[in-house]
Amino acid sequence: MKFLKENGIDVSFSSNDDSSQYSNNADLVEKVDVVILAVPIAFMAEVLEEIYPNLDKKLLIDVCSVKQFLIEKFKELQKKNSAVKPHYLSIHPMFSQSIKSLDGQVFTFTFNHNFPDQVESDFRKLLVDQKATIHDIDFIAHDKLMGVIQGLNHFNLFVSAKTLARFAPNLDLVKNLSSPTYRIFIIFLTRYALQNPRLYADIQMYNRYVMKVVEMFKDEVDHLMHLIEHKDRKGFEDYVKEMQPFFETNRDDSKLSDHLIQQLGLYLEKEKS
Repeated sequence: MKFLKENGIDVSFSSNDDSSQYSNNADLVEKVDVVILAVPIAFMAEVLEEIYPNLDKKLLIDVCSVKQFLIEKFKELQKKNSAVKPHYLSIHPMFSQSIKSLDGQVFTFTFNHNFPDQVESDFRKLLVDQKATIHDIDFIAHDKLMGVIQGLNHFNLFVSAKTLARFAPNLDLVKNLSSPTYRIFIIFLTRYALQNPRLYADIQMYNRYVMKVVEMFKDEVDHLMHLIEHKDRKGFEDYVKEMQPFFETNRDDSKLSDHLIQQLGLYLEKEKS
């Protein structure tokens, strides 16, 4: 909302607390030209159904992290309310609200139903002018990839964070003995562990492709544990070597990691002084 206001756009909002400017969502929709659906994932379909009868000729933009279930709901509501003709654009900002600048941040555009070309073009330009990156991807392909990009990463982070908390309750000691390389892991474990878990729960549970990815992850955990348990060094080496061709084209990221590690080392040293 702050971003829109800073770019000269009048913004009104409704919410489920005393700060709401409207008594209900339908009243808000009646008064505005563009509706941005930005509620917790678990309530996206419910709120869309609530406001749909008031969306005739309105511009609707959702920012949901999971797309397939919501777009299927939109299509279902279209059939039930054929007289209502909304213009719908589905996007996904790939960052949290704590980010202060759009520099280098990613947006995906996943679905367009009769959304005016000029309005979408102006919206894209607004984002690109702020140095954001936009990728167009079908909403089903989006959810499949998010099963890995979000689902796998979040699952891995939370399991790792929980393991760390169980095995090494003295976090300060772990930090003090960690090189900048390992501190990077702790930084991101902390970042995610201290955020509101509702969003991450919804991503895990509403993206229907996450379970397939997590089951694959579990298979790999069991496989690697078996190699370690049986001290199969050759098997362990082969396990790592098998994945190397996949990452070979991404070798430049090793140089980037060197830069990040070096910068973090300088930052930590400055913090001591």
